[in-house]
Amino acid sequence: MMLRPSGVISAMLTPWKAGQPDMDMLRKIVDFQIAAGLSALFPVSSVGEAGYMDVEQKRAVVETVVEQTAGRVPVWAGIPATTTDESIALAHAAERAGASGVVLMPPSFYHYDAATLTSVFRQVASAVNLPLCLYNIPFFADPLNAESVAELAAHPNIVGIKDSSGDAVGMMKMLSCCPREDADFAVMTGREEFFFSALCAGATGSVTATAGVLPEVMCKIYDLFSEGKTEQSKALQFAALPVMSMMASLPFPLGYKLGMSLRGFPLGENKIPLSDEIKQKIDDLSFSLNKEITSLLTLIK
Repeated sequence: MMLRPSGVISAMLTPWKAGQPDMDMLRKIVDFQIAAGLSALFPVSSVGEAGYMDVEQKRAVVETVVEQTAGRVPVWAGIPATTTDESIALAHAAERAGASGVVLMPPSFYHYDAATLTSVFRQVASAVNLPLCLYNIPFFADPLNAESVAELAAHPNIVGIKDSSGDAVGMMKMLSCCPREDADFAVMTGREEFFFSALCAGATGSVTATAGVLPEVMCKIYDLFSEGKTEQSKALQFAALPVMSMMASLPFPLGYKLGMSLRGFPLGENKIPLSDEIKQKIDDLSFSLNKEITSLLTLIK
């Protein structure tokens, strides 16, 4: 059976230095997140500003994360692109680097119907030897419906989905088509605010930005749930909502970048110069977010 995603996985943020990924800081982030108990890492993610990366930068980030991870946890490499050929090339590069699996969102920028999207995923999955995790992210690309997901789940190389839609009804339909008991396909929530609820509904875990910023908290929610301590898991989920809401209040992904900085991992200048208004909002949020993060970390000690 192929590896499938499960547990708590971080959608990794990317540090930048002089316009390039800062590999030294990236290695420190890898070690921090693994030490905190994460199940796996997902570099070249949406929150990691994959949209700003060229092909070589995507490859280099994956290579660095795989090398630094050194087999301690699986690495699910993002292979986002506007063309199937580029996604396949990135998947092959990820395989050569030693990645455990790949994560593919629908092609961005242009719009397609469900049948075309299904064809794209099948084509990429059939061209690679790694397990492939679907990525439903309507914020950036055409949405995947439950019927398409169920159809794609039959492909031997397609092993799961990261559903970042925030659509509880849509996720329930996916879970109905692909239940937790299906050992070959995993449904993972991509929304941290919905983590506990998704676990109750049958999801096998989460892949989120908050798992990178606060891995200790997200792992604790999962561990408590797995131990049957559902009330404590739910209480921690509710306690974490203010931090999650604060990070989501800034233009994506700036709030999560601020959170990483407050955890001691500055991510460098934004790739797009920010307005004075946005800079002020970041400054205004910094104190209260730091206070909430400190309080939350104290709560789980």
